[in-house]
Amino acid sequence: MTSFQTEGMRALITGAASGIGAEMARVFAASGARVALNDLDHDACEALRLSLPDPDRHSTTVFNVADSAAVATGVVQASESIGGINAVVNCAGIWRPRDDGPIGRVSDDTWNLIIAVNLTGTFNVCREAVKLMDKKGGCSIVNLASVVAIAGWDKLSAYTASKGGVASFSRGLAVECAPRGIRVNCICPGVIETPMTAATLEYSKPQVLPIGRLGRPEDIARTALFLSSDWSSFTTGVVLAVDGGFSAA
Repeated sequence: MTSFQTEGMRALITGAASGIGAEMARVFAASGARVALNDLDHDACEALRLSLPDPDRHSTTVFNVADSAAVATGVVQASESIGGINAVVNCAGIWRPRDDGPIGRVSDDTWNLIIAVNLTGTFNVCREAVKLMDKKGGCSIVNLASVVAIAGWDKLSAYTASKGGVASFSRGLAVECAPRGIRVNCICPGVIETPMTAATLEYSKPQVLPIGRLGRPEDIARTALFLSSDWSSFTTGVVLAVDGGFSAA
């Protein structure tokens, strides 16, 4: 049995400074792909790039995914820095569990910020990436939503709406882009041990999951690599829960 075919893969990974995005970069680079790392934290991205195998094959590009003008410029720069892009993994995202509480206390600013980064940010990057990928064939986009897009979550109305939007957007984009040779899939991670979720892990005990443990960043990164590779060439429009059985329980 052969391994994943990643020869020639050139991937833009957003939200790459830490957590799932950083692990995406490590897993993709270890497989032989060239990666363009994006985040607002240039220093963290650059440190990560230098830690990757053959770091000169990879690049760092700073832009805010919620800023459409910055994305339009940044995606082109990222593409040029690694010789084009044929894979995108949208990991950039935020949540504000202390602000996104009971709906009566959710401010306009909190709602607008979460939607802007998680949903509009994903749209912005996809829009610009599709322009560069169009009709090349063999291209892939993987968007990260969340298990809350499937199962819902108490007192996270803005986050749930944003991730539900990412899942629905991914399905629609998959149908639109299939004739152009671009596959679009969506991963819905469960509770993953990352800096972003650290504040809530005490409420997410492993024993409540059928699989008996919390998720790790590599669980999501390996799934994304599969969905970006030729091994999933007949897979598009999928919204896949990678959640230790949480959404099935």
